[in-house]
Amino acid sequence: MIKPVALMNGHYECRSLGQTVPILQELLALEIVTQGKGQFIMKHPNTDWLLILHENASAANKPHYHHYGVRVATDQEVDNAYEYLQKRKNDLGLKIIPPETRRIAHSVHFVEPGGNYWEIESYEGGAKKHGLSSEIASPWRSAFFDRRFPERGYTPQCLSHGTTSCFNLERARGFYRSVLGLEVMQPFPDADPYYVKHPASPWYIVCLQTPIKNRVPSGLHQRFTLALESNSAVTEAHHWLSRNAASLEIAEPGSLCTDLDRASFIFTDPDANCWEITAAAN
Repeated sequence: MIKPVALMNGHYECRSLGQTVPILQELLALEIVTQGKGQFIMKHPNTDWLLILHENASAANKPHYHHYGVRVATDQEVDNAYEYLQKRKNDLGLKIIPPETRRIAHSVHFVEPGGNYWEIESYEGGAKKHGLSSEIASPWRSAFFDRRFPERGYTPQCLSHGTTSCFNLERARGFYRSVLGLEVMQPFPDADPYYVKHPASPWYIVCLQTPIKNRVPSGLHQRFTLALESNSAVTEAHHWLSRNAASLEIAEPGSLCTDLDRASFIFTDPDANCWEITAAAN
């Protein structure tokens, strides 16, 4: 079993960084960490999880089951966010899906011009109804304040989650837990889908069962990255996955690479979703 020390980042493909980045700043409170040719790294001030944006002018529209989401504190803030999105949709080129309540979450979704869905969600009502733990109900360490957002009636408290998809939820759950060494959580008994996360951090990946013939796996620029403690641990993980690829029902991992003295490689899970393993920064 692989032993990650962190679920350190997610990747995100859009058509124009010049168009998408300001939208994520304005609507979701994300900030630029670094920028380079064809790539930006962003994060929410209240979350250590990094989002790495890649520019591809011909990027396809992503399906709804591959999205990212931020969390607000109350259900009313979701409705307020919807009103603000409506005011800005023409200027920003948004497609908006009206708010709805699904079991534990009250949320609004929108699609930015880069072809990606985003979710602004609250677990306020779901937490009260289902008795959710504080870790699930409020996955941030302390309340976040941004002077821009109170005027809009909502404040994104954290970058809470990304999503991926699978054909068989039980098989995927077993792979994430027994092979990738991640924690697999149910927000409450009999909940579907599962939340996949590293025990040391509150952000998570929602695994959505999508048993359809035209399902689109998470591509190279939609991958999630796991950090291991050292270059030697990455090399050992690469060898282990290569030796056991057939029994794990995965393709042969990509080549082992070294960039800035950090080893890394790309691999796919049994549902052909891309992942990356890299050495933690010194």
